[in-house]
Amino acid sequence: MSDTAKARANSADLDTIRDDIDALRKDLARLMEHVKSGAMHNIAGQVEEMSDEARRLYNQALAEGERGAEALARQVEERPLTSLLIAFGLGFIGGRLVLR
Repeated sequence: MSDTAKARANSADLDTIRDDIDALRKDLARLMEHVKSGAMHNIAGQVEEMSDEARRLYNQALAEGERGAEALARQVEERPLTSLLIAFGLGFIGGRLVLR
């Protein structure tokens, strides 16, 4: 095989390698787009799950607050004088702290 024949064969091999690299680059770009779109879909699902969890925690906190308010109302009804003295004491201490 002559030098020119080898050079042509090498050139043909390089062209084939370039074509393969271009095809791989295009495939990689399509794969990245697919991964990005899948990631965005997963993020949206996670946000929805977080939203459901936040809603559940809010409802739980609301229910506990309502139970606490009912317990406090019951306490005031059962012992009005004690509740009044406690409220006065807390107000007095709070007022002294604010004045400082």
